[in-house]
Amino acid sequence: MRFKKFLSAAAAVTAFVFLFSSGVSANAADRSNRKNTKTTKEKSISLDINKAELCEGDIITLKPAVKGYKKCTVSWSSSDGTVASVKKGGIVTALKEGTADISVRIKGTGLKAVCSVTVTATAQEPSGQAEKTDPDGHSTVVVDGKTFALTFEDDFDGDTLDSTKWEKVPLQKRQDLNNYWDESMVWLDGEGNLVIEMSYDKENDRFLSGAVRSRGRFEQAYGYFEIRCKVNNVPGYWTAFWLMGDSVNDETGGGRNGTEIDIMETPYYNTKQVQNTLNWDGYGYRHKSSGNVSDIDVYDGEYHTFSLLWTEKEYVFYTDGKETWRTDAAAALGTCEVPLFIKISSETGSWTGRPDPEKLPDKMITDYVRVYKETETAGRVS
Repeated sequence: MRFKKFLSAAAAVTAFVFLFSSGVSANAADRSNRKNTKTTKEKSISLDINKAELCEGDIITLKPAVKGYKKCTVSWSSSDGTVASVKKGGIVTALKEGTADISVRIKGTGLKAVCSVTVTATAQEPSGQAEKTDPDGHSTVVVDGKTFALTFEDDFDGDTLDSTKWEKVPLQKRQDLNNYWDESMVWLDGEGNLVIEMSYDKENDRFLSGAVRSRGRFEQAYGYFEIRCKVNNVPGYWTAFWLMGDSVNDETGGGRNGTEIDIMETPYYNTKQVQNTLNWDGYGYRHKSSGNVSDIDVYDGEYHTFSLLWTEKEYVFYTDGKETWRTDAAAALGTCEVPLFIKISSETGSWTGRPDPEKLPDKMITDYVRVYKETETAGRVS
């Protein structure tokens, strides 16, 4: 009898332990499933734009938002690269009429986001604006009714500056706020951009920035010059895209012997303005200049294009394809007649006021530089 009671008690205990263990296992599994489900739901990627309607030659930048990953790598692709291409960083260029899906994926996963792009043919633009005309989007352009062909281009791909096209300007003091151009402030980011940093060297109480130039590598007289970049995003610094030559120091002959042409300068962060400037007859007491300031806000952290049409009769300046200043350079006795090289730079000085070190570093980011020369078949699309 006792043995039977013992067996009954043992059986009851065994059943309780089994039911308790099963319950614990079920609860643990349930929590694990909920956790995994929650984790899966949190991992995602999306784009700030799901649909875009563009004209041929338009360029937009898509911005992905990733959730559930501390670190990941994304890749970009286009369902039809002849209609719309995409570069690292989500830079989309509309090439020809049609539709294409631009996708961004998290590498190693099936997660992706898509922007549906519709491209329409570019209508004839008013005189004074630049029009992309070829399937590649940039090998020729039409400006003021004349066709220009590409002579120089750098998209800044890779991770090393192309020394056949550029040199980093060596260490030198600039302006009057203890600002130095330093080669260490210039590099490629590996995503198709040239970066020029603006920073404060606390140890030596000085401001640092940088510059590149094509001197001795590429120089051209006349043509169409263009940069696509992000300018300074804090006050106190200014960025510049300009043409320069040793002949600019000549104090005779007016600007025909040499003119510093500042296609774009951005010293007016607080008033949201852009400046174009011409300097000639050296930098001494004979120095002369002429300039224009336009009310255009380019200090928004986005890419903008700045361009110059330089002919034997005039200079024409553009921001984002719109004309900002046209001059026949009569005061300089004509336009520059000698080849000039390209410079891209950032610096500070009393002109802009002292930057706040607490707001640094800042960066000028350049997507591309392109230069064109007028073709003999003006007006014909090649």
